[in-house]
Amino acid sequence: MTDILTQNNLWISIVSILVFVFILFAAGLTQIILQKLYKSAETKDPSKIFPQIIKIIKGPIVVLISLSAPFASITIFNEISDTSLQPLLELITNWGYKVWWVIIIFWVANLLSKITQLILTSYITTIIQKTNTGIESKILPPIRRVLPLAIYSIALLVTLDGLGVAISPLLAGFGIGGLAVALAVQPTLSNFFAGTYLVTEGELKEGDFIELDGGPSGYVVDVGWRSTKIRSRFNNLVIIPNSKMVDTIVTNFYSPTPAMNVIVNCGVSYDSNLKQVEEIVTEIATDLVKTSPYAIEEIDPFIGFSNFGDSNIDFFVFLQARDRTESFILKSELIKRIHERFDKEGIEINYPVRKLISDTKQD
Repeated sequence: MTDILTQNNLWISIVSILVFVFILFAAGLTQIILQKLYKSAETKDPSKIFPQIIKIIKGPIVVLISLSAPFASITIFNEISDTSLQPLLELITNWGYKVWWVIIIFWVANLLSKITQLILTSYITTIIQKTNTGIESKILPPIRRVLPLAIYSIALLVTLDGLGVAISPLLAGFGIGGLAVALAVQPTLSNFFAGTYLVTEGELKEGDFIELDGGPSGYVVDVGWRSTKIRSRFNNLVIIPNSKMVDTIVTNFYSPTPAMNVIVNCGVSYDSNLKQVEEIVTEIATDLVKTSPYAIEEIDPFIGFSNFGDSNIDFFVFLQARDRTESFILKSELIKRIHERFDKEGIEINYPVRKLISDTKQD
């Protein structure tokens, strides 16, 4: 009987060794397959995401398969054999299952963390190329901090649950604590999510001139997660909470382009020759567009008569400046030239007057 048991254990040992060798062979074969997939994907995938994912999982998955070889061999030997070492083998197997469970969970968590960060980085890079905004430095740091923390927290809870630790009290505690924290930092969270919208939308960039409806105006200095900073016309720094930025009307004078229309309103006496006035003003505006560095030469100026005023026939002149600041300079120069030329040509711009007609009858 002893000889039979010994012979059985010998065969079981051989099977265990074969399983060990087969798993190591599978690990090597997996490495070869992944290496070929990596080289193939590197030439075919223009985004380079899939090759990088293969590169991330290639090393850990081969190591994981290799480490499973001794564990699988011991488990098979323990389940089939009948030796005096069986209690020790059962102890090793039980602890091995627990260690193996922990390794698997945190290995998956590590891979998920790296892969999600890789995909998000690629997606954010695509947004940057489309919106032409430098949001990468604003978005990636908080994501890289929060995302791994969330993934590893979930992995820890799954590990504890797999090891037989009751996680319901922990989840209840986290829920109550999370609610309390959320209520305490509600304004901060509101500004944070509003900042996320502003940063990812890409409508506001550093250097843009903006004006809030009924609020301040100035050049955008920084669009952060909590607030947006603008430099006012008086060279003061104005800090605006992001929650207010998304709840009000914001005019961006630099979007879609920095170019800004300039309209000058004026009027001439009813005795003036309107055709002559039109020719003179057109000549002045055309010459200004060609000679001024503040005007956009591709946009032709336009003059039109708007209405019959109380003292003058009103007209307007339209042209386009390169940006908002230069529009003031261009408008000032146009007014000076019109006034100078009208004075030379004898074209009168009336002061506001009223003509009173009295009809008196004598008895």
